[in-house]
Parts: sequence; C-alpha cells; structure tokens
Amino acid sequence: MKIIIFGASGKTGIEVVKQALEQGNDVVAFVRNPKKITIVDNKLTIVKGDVTDGNAVTESMKEVDSVIVALGASADMQSDVVLATGTANIIMAMKKYGVKRIIIQSSYPMSGYEDGIVFLKQIGMGEEQIGMIKPVLDDKRKQIEVVLQSGLEFVVVKPMMLTDEIKTEKYRVAENLEVKPGDKISRADVADFMLKALTNTEFVGKIVTITS
Repeated sequence: MKIIIFGASGKTGIEVVKQALEQGNDVVAFVRNPKKITIVDNKLTIVKGDVTDGNAVTESMKEVDSVIVALGASADMQSDVVLATGTANIIMAMKKYGVKRIIIQSSYPMSGYEDGIVFLKQIGMGEEQIGMIKPVLDDKRKQIEVVLQSGLEFVVVKPMMLTDEIKTEKYRVAENLEVKPGDKISRADVADFMLKALTNTEFVGKIVTITS
C-alpha cells in the first residue's frame, strides 16, 4: 500500500511514518520542513509543501492508495489555522485521483464540539482560556465537518490526552466512549489504530474517541 501522511513531521505523524514503514508500506511524507524528518528508508518519499497550496497537495496525491491526516495546531494555539482549508484541499485531490480512504486525527478535548469544551472545563480551563484557543477549536470543528461532507470512506479519530509512551495496542475505541479527566493514550497507539483503520471497515464513516 502507498500511504500519504500529512503532518508527517509532528509527534503523531512521525509515529505513523515509522510504523507504516515497519509494515512494509510505501510512504509519502508531506511536510513544510523536510529537515524535521530524519528517517532514511528507500520506501519513504519526503515531499515539501503546504496544505493550503491546493496544487502542491494535488501533485503529491498521484499513485497514492490512502491518506492519513495528522495535522496539528501551532504552539500558540492561534496563528496556524489551516486544518479545515488543508483538509478540503486533500479531499479535492483524493477525488481527482479516486483515492477513497482517509483517516483524520482530531482530538477529544480540542475537537471544538460541546463534549470537548465541557471536558476542557472539567480539567480546569476557564472561559477566558477557552476563548483564547477558540480559533483552533473552530478550525478543528470545521475540519471534521469538511470530512463529514466529503463522501469519502473516512474515520475521524479523537484521542484523549496524548503521551510519548510506547505502543501497547491496548486501547478502547468507540463512537460514544465514556471518558474522564486523566484518560490518556500514547501517540504510538494512535498511529497503530489509524494504520489499522486504513483496511478495517468497522469504523468507516464514524467519529471515534480513543484512549488507553
């Protein structure tokens, strides 16, 4: 399988790249800064580009079988609002080349939906703090809405709090998962689930929450 990964240099994205290569897949890593990827593998192609550039995204999609989107927000949670626009470009390119399966990494706390906002309050964020990150919350919600309207075979993955712990392959996944403050999951396990979702049909067309 040939997989393109958007946001491949991020903490989750790089885990997806590593695991996809370990499985023997051909991988295209679409990144703004190629220097952030130090992996060397003859099955890895690194493409420099910006997801807001529709032409660059379309060019990168040639001969790809499936798509994983692990785009994240900027460190300041305000300036880099590109998720909805970038994902719309990715979907357009997929349709041009007939690519059907897309797996999107979102976030349970940061999804922009009411359950996520309630959770942010449960872990101690006040209205002012939530207001400060509203551009990102709005962008993440719009990203999901773009995917829901795509007509593609999609899975939207909403992890709980992310950690850098090792892959366990032991986690809970469901549409209406019961979660609580303190729930967490490793980025490696999120990557494991997203790669499995490329061929598994169980969660196609669904927004799922994942936690250990």
